[in-house]
Amino acid sequence: MKKALITYTRDFGLSMALYMAAVFGINMVPGIEEMPKWQAILIALIPIGPVLLSIRAVLAFYRSMDELHKQIMMEATIVSFFLVGLGSFSYGFLEGVGFPPISIIWIFPELIIVQGIAQFFVRRKYL
Repeated sequence: MKKALITYTRDFGLSMALYMAAVFGINMVPGIEEMPKWQAILIALIPIGPVLLSIRAVLAFYRSMDELHKQIMMEATIVSFFLVGLGSFSYGFLEGVGFPPISIIWIFPELIIVQGIAQFFVRRKYL
């Protein structure tokens, strides 16, 4: 698993560096508001490419794990799915009574963060 971890760290790190460069890059494109809509959409979606590379790195690392680590990761993912889902669902109702709206762009990072925290607690059950 050590070789898989090294490969994962390299590939994921590279994809995140590309992602950060893409996010900074698209925000520096001059006159994006005046471009034809299809061009602006293509430019806005550039960061998705590096994210797809990161998904590939995560899947390759997941496939290299033993059954126990896969179980831990899957349980943490399910916990994250339901906590973030319930949180966003509940906040949607609160927006209806005057709470400020939150952009949907934050849901994916929340899923990742909560999954990481949940892994810590789920791992304690098994190890």
